[in-house]
Amino acid sequence: MKADAKIVRDFHHTLLWPITLRPLRRDSASDVVHYWDMLKRNPGPWKYVDDTLLIEDESCIAGYEEFVHFLSYVQRFLYGVGDEGRGAQSSLYAFTRDDIEQVEIELSNGALPIHLDVLRARLYFFYDIDVAVAVLEVAGTDIPLDQAVELMDRFGRPYAPAWEGANQGTHCPYRVTFKGVDGAILSQSDYGDRDKFIDLVRGERQTPLSVHWEFFLSPLVPAYLPGGSIKYYQIENKRIPIMTYLSFDDPRQLTRGDMMRIGFAAKWGDSSTLPYSRRFLEDFEAVYCYDRYWDPEDESHEMLTRYFFCGVGFAMITKAGAQTQLVGQFRHQFYQIGLIANFNKAALLSLSNRFSRAVERLNVRNYESVKQFKKHVRETLEVFLRFNHRYWFHEISNQVQASDFFQRWSHQLGSDGLYQEVREEARDINEYLDADRTRKQTDNAMRLTVVSSCGMVGTVVTGFLGMNLYSHSDLPAVEKALIFAAVFVPTTALALYTVIISRRIANFMEALSSEGLTWGEKVGTFRQIFSITPRDRARARRETHGLSGPD
Repeated sequence: MKADAKIVRDFHHTLLWPITLRPLRRDSASDVVHYWDMLKRNPGPWKYVDDTLLIEDESCIAGYEEFVHFLSYVQRFLYGVGDEGRGAQSSLYAFTRDDIEQVEIELSNGALPIHLDVLRARLYFFYDIDVAVAVLEVAGTDIPLDQAVELMDRFGRPYAPAWEGANQGTHCPYRVTFKGVDGAILSQSDYGDRDKFIDLVRGERQTPLSVHWEFFLSPLVPAYLPGGSIKYYQIENKRIPIMTYLSFDDPRQLTRGDMMRIGFAAKWGDSSTLPYSRRFLEDFEAVYCYDRYWDPEDESHEMLTRYFFCGVGFAMITKAGAQTQLVGQFRHQFYQIGLIANFNKAALLSLSNRFSRAVERLNVRNYESVKQFKKHVRETLEVFLRFNHRYWFHEISNQVQASDFFQRWSHQLGSDGLYQEVREEARDINEYLDADRTRKQTDNAMRLTVVSSCGMVGTVVTGFLGMNLYSHSDLPAVEKALIFAAVFVPTTALALYTVIISRRIANFMEALSSEGLTWGEKVGTFRQIFSITPRDRARARRETHGLSGPD
């Protein structure tokens, strides 16, 4: 059967695009400002959703089917309900836009455009996490398989990684056009504008976006452009995570190469070939396929639904018209699973980046740098703690398929390993700060011990005498004040000087108590109390401006 005869009867393609947000500037005297509050003030085309349970329709049919699919703590995360009742606030804040009605895609120069309807355009924010997820779902019918696979490979590209010809970005569509009511052009891609991409990388050291993706996220502004109250960066480059639903008249006609290209969203090729080497793909079915409902040899049950989990891509194939409820599951239950899985990974990458940036900016010789380092690390540790208990799920549903999906999805995204890495980073930094704090406390205790030891001599002497050497009780008040000052000032100066040289006195006391040193060596140690070398002074300066600064 020829490749162009394999028609995708129903094609649903969803992009789940995580981005990291620049932290908002907050005045210490003002209330905390949230991203969703900022967007409400200047929403542009976005509309705030008051109740995510009714985001699809007021009948709550779709919301109900989503809701009962998950465990209570996931319900509370997605919908703000659970044990607390209707008044509980969710940790997810959603916006929608409906101005983009159609996407027109030209895969290559001169190719006929493919028209896809826009079914869903959303933007999600998450409480206490500097991450947002933008969602765009498009759908079409009767699309040749080769074009469908090319759409999967090319459409979700935020920028051109290279160029393969005039105005043609590598792995990108030739042109993407967002259209509104009556076909009005809202925005158009500029993948072919090589000078723009190169100039932005050269000047800003950031990966730029095609202009139609900038339009989709507006009024949010990419960090390399001026203006905007909410700035964002890309978390992962090259490809936006995807979900794809494809139905066929007979999915059994697909070859192993076809299925691999669907699973990996790989560049199209001849159906008799494989997209990668045979050795790399020898365990494809075991590692990347979920075949609970796939048994093409058994014609009595027609189990012809197969799921693929391949890195950032999730795809499913099924028989057209046989199980229409699968489209609903793909657009709702599976969609929510994908949203959670991709958000988890994005949040972990964002936290890891915050730790690494804090360490990169640390200068142990600069007092202010040390102070800011401790502040940023503490804030990030607090955010990670809240993420760990609010968002990190090991189980999201007691339904076997949903549980299997989430585990496979998270595994393919690498979230489990990433979580352990971030946890180790947090533990290492926390242990480092604890060790420094302990050293600081030990040093302070040593200084107090030295001062107390020196002051003990005077205390013992006056205590032994047990009486006043001089009687000043009958003197005038002015003379008493002068005598008090004459005693107070030198005593205070002596105490301060003792603190200053306390480390050197401690070294002398340690040498004095050592039985392995001669008296000559002990006397030499005594002399260093009153003289310090330039080398010792430089070392003391480094310690003063190091991590032992105030917490």
